Amino acid sequence: VGGGVVGWSVAYWLKVLEGQRRRHGMKVLVVERDPMYSRASTVLSVGGIRQQFSLRENIQMSRFSASFLRDINEHLGVPNEPPIDIQFQPSGYLFLASPQSAAELEATVQLQRDEGAQVTLLSPTQLKAKFPWINTEDVAVASYGLEDEGWFDPWTLLNAFRRKATSLGVQSCSGEVRAFVTAANHMMPPAPRSARIKYVHIYMPDSLEYQPVACAIVVNAAGAWAGKLLEADGLPRGLCRPPLPIQPRKRYVFSWHCPDGPGLSCPFLVDTSGAYFRRDGFAGNYLGGMSPPEEEEPDPSDLSVDHDYFQEQVWPRLARRVPAFQSLRVRGSWAGYYDYNTFDRNGVLGPHPRLENMFLAAGFSGHGLQHSPAAGRAVAELVIKGRYETLDLRRLGWDRLVDGEPLEEHGVV
Repeated sequence: VGGGVVGWSVAYWLKVLEGQRRRHGMKVLVVERDPMYSRASTVLSVGGIRQQFSLRENIQMSRFSASFLRDINEHLGVPNEPPIDIQFQPSGYLFLASPQSAAELEATVQLQRDEGAQVTLLSPTQLKAKFPWINTEDVAVASYGLEDEGWFDPWTLLNAFRRKATSLGVQSCSGEVRAFVTAANHMMPPAPRSARIKYVHIYMPDSLEYQPVACAIVVNAAGAWAGKLLEADGLPRGLCRPPLPIQPRKRYVFSWHCPDGPGLSCPFLVDTSGAYFRRDGFAGNYLGGMSPPEEEEPDPSDLSVDHDYFQEQVWPRLARRVPAFQSLRVRGSWAGYYDYNTFDRNGVLGPHPRLENMFLAAGFSGHGLQHSPAAGRAVAELVIKGRYETLDLRRLGWDRLVDGEPLEEHGVV
């Protein structure tokens, strides 16, 4: 359920791993309700990939994904079709830390290095020497990714996964999953302890009818609506507790032009204030934004943009850090969704504890695109082999929600 980049990655890896076991009977169906992807998180993101996370599992997924993208044509190339070019820009991420957060950043960089990531620390003097256009006031230290970091075209990656999976036999349909039919197990009083999904009801566009689809496994890759999917008709309410803490959170992206701004060496910069920007092509064009504080979250019911947010919140922070941006000219804007995990801002991967044949792959809180190759393979391994093999992502499972033990990721932008 969900035809974004995570859903298509899961579908692709299911067929790949099935083929490696010389079994070719699995029917995989990807259901996407927005076939034009007009509201899809994947294509509305800024396309970043980085190793600089604070959680070991996220660093490992980034490293897997970077290797996958480097050899993308070996994985996703389709015979007799043009080679895939995701337009990767290897300019790195640059995180700036204030004196109050310097020690935390330095400890995080050590963890990243322990996992094999190439990240360097820069003093304010070194930072100014490398990037003369930065105002280093209130910066105590910076971390800079030396390889496997930058940005790429999200639409190209989504289409590459989709074309390759389709060539391997994956089917797809445009529709919305609104209901399930389940069979409860252990029907002893007072209530069933688990249930198994037997049918998914898919509502088709422009129709009052639905299509029941029999299934052995359901993968919930519905992104920002993954939590709402578990409230659908037919799922026993008592078995879906605690609720999946994933919500749609609206994020604005603004584009601007500044002919005197940073040049080709411009990294993906994350300021001490939380504002960020990166170069967008050439000729002085940039993209950027900033996540709001929790108490100022915008209404996620639509994708309208609050243009005052840039003028009042984002631009002053960027202009302070990059003085050339004081004379920038806004070119446009859009909004997209984070599949925001309110519990700890990390993905929830693996089996649902009470819905015996549902697997989860959602809640990445803004880093789902870059982790999609790794997350897709991980879920496929659980389905096909019953265990993780490539990366041990057990800590990202449902148990932490039940136990009330969050795995905080401090590197959410």
